Amino acid sequence: MHPIRPIPLLLATTAGLAACGGSPASSPVEAAGGPACTAAATVSLAAGQTQVLSAQEAGCFRLAAADGAEYALAGYDARALEASRAGQGDGGFANPQYTIADATHGPARSQAAAPSTVTGAAAPAHVRQLQSAGVDAHEPFARQAPWRQGERFAAKPLEGTEPVQARVVRIIGPFALAVVEKDEAGAPRVLEQAGEALEFLAQRGIPLLQSTFSPTVPTTSAGSGQLLVLATAWNPDQGAAATWTRTDGADAHSFVWLNLNMRPGVRTGFEMFDHASYRVKVLGHELTHAWQAAWLHQVHGGAGHAAPGWSVEGGADFVAMDLVRRYLGVGLGANWRWTDHLQPEKASVVFALEPADARGRLTWGYYDASSLLRDLQARLVAAGMPADAALAEVSRGAAEGWHGGDGEGGACAGLVERVRARLGGSWDPAAAVLLWTASQAADDRTSNPALANPTYYQVGDEDARYGWKPAAEVRAGAGQGAAVTQVAGGSFYVRIRGARTESTLSAASSTPDARWMIVRIR
Repeated sequence: MHPIRPIPLLLATTAGLAACGGSPASSPVEAAGGPACTAAATVSLAAGQTQVLSAQEAGCFRLAAADGAEYALAGYDARALEASRAGQGDGGFANPQYTIADATHGPARSQAAAPSTVTGAAAPAHVRQLQSAGVDAHEPFARQAPWRQGERFAAKPLEGTEPVQARVVRIIGPFALAVVEKDEAGAPRVLEQAGEALEFLAQRGIPLLQSTFSPTVPTTSAGSGQLLVLATAWNPDQGAAATWTRTDGADAHSFVWLNLNMRPGVRTGFEMFDHASYRVKVLGHELTHAWQAAWLHQVHGGAGHAAPGWSVEGGADFVAMDLVRRYLGVGLGANWRWTDHLQPEKASVVFALEPADARGRLTWGYYDASSLLRDLQARLVAAGMPADAALAEVSRGAAEGWHGGDGEGGACAGLVERVRARLGGSWDPAAAVLLWTASQAADDRTSNPALANPTYYQVGDEDARYGWKPAAEVRAGAGQGAAVTQVAGGSFYVRIRGARTESTLSAASSTPDARWMIVRIR
């Protein structure tokens, strides 16, 4: 599934970042008089140093005097992570509320946190995981022979029941690119760009996906021996593409729907999608889904595995953006200045979308989760793994979920076990999320390489219009604070300004599974 979220569309408009749902909500909280809380920890850091705080320590900690210092306090709602550890599903949690306040002159006055403006993105109904029974004769899964270039064939439509006529536009390696003829008018560039993208994916994408998951190239049917990409038109608000997968015994077959309405003139701002690099992103995402499904089906002996949606979609974006990186010739450690590429007419705008849109909504998946997975890949590379091997390890873990047990009867290694096998048994996934979050604020602003994103330059650039910004700011000693709401299972950070004298701060959450880390930036 490849959805469209509001933030990328704004790159070509004048609307502000705050207009997009998904950023943490915040509101001022005034401090009241009274005795200060009793500090459970002391924070005295040099620039580039971090400190993990327990819930008790975060609830009241002493901050050393440092006039002009800047800190980032990262918070993470670990309930989904803990649910995965227990072999349970990761959904159904309410959005947590946080209060971060200066308590130097007394605790903050009680005040309700700001109402949440963040909501989940439901998958459209046309995204399907099909079982073996009831294959329609006009579904691509029923194909008994390879598709041929120029061939016309009847196909069951994305929506509705009456078959429509489609035509094979190109055969590119194992891929058959076809179009529903009634939707073809006005979209020749989309098909041209899709063909160029599939040429690249046949040459560079297939080897990467084979080394990441399985040497076997997924097919739409055993009879065709090909993977069909079928272009048609639907409401672009419902996504750019979708992968349908059908399991039958030991086999998993897939094909890809490609939306012809992701082009200029259909919506304001769609000029940024008028590039072959965007089709690499979309088709790379969907092909990753096909490989994920086939690999999981294979390693479970046909029993299947219901991995969390956030990690499957985040994993697909992770691989797809790496393919875009290769297509554009950007180095994995290039520290690429993404803010110089936000113009819609630039093909490189597509690779800037991840840092532009990621902001800690892990359970949403896509760019948010992809950013975390890229961070994990970088840390595995720093520990000595080759880049592609690290990508494969992280991608397999993402397809399996945090701990492998998914609450649906499936079990496998999981992301945590895979990373611990490389970085040591003491590796803490919650601390890793916090470190990734803190690095969004500190990237390229300290000398500590653990706080740097090697692929993108200043992912939290204060001067950039987009990117992950602090949810709020608290000035030590000022007697004020902020209330923040983030999505369930997500992370955020607030900026803290140091004071001339020692101060006391307090961070609290509506969930007992909140985790905390503070980093000094300057």
